Amino acid sequence: MSSAPMDHATFVARTVEWINRTLVPAGVTVDAYTPLFAGGLINSIRVLQLIAWTEHALAQRIPDARIRMDHFRTVRHIADTFAAPRAGTGDADVAA
Repeated sequence: MSSAPMDHATFVARTVEWINRTLVPAGVTVDAYTPLFAGGLINSIRVLQLIAWTEHALAQRIPDARIRMDHFRTVRHIADTFAAPRAGTGDADVAA
């Protein structure tokens, strides 16, 4: 992975924007807390795109053992699971 990783807050904002632009149907808007698998917003193909986006955005490879639906249930939970908190923000202490 060649790009610098995004911090927690930036990852949440950009991932919500990316999902709304590329993964969900027209007329649907998700936010950081929208359940992504509810109602079929994210299917088995789209979750692969989301995993690839997450790895690229965070400049890290997600080990196969950590690729579980519960880690990808909301954008906020993805960030809490994989993104480093911004120094001094306390993001890591906030429950999803």
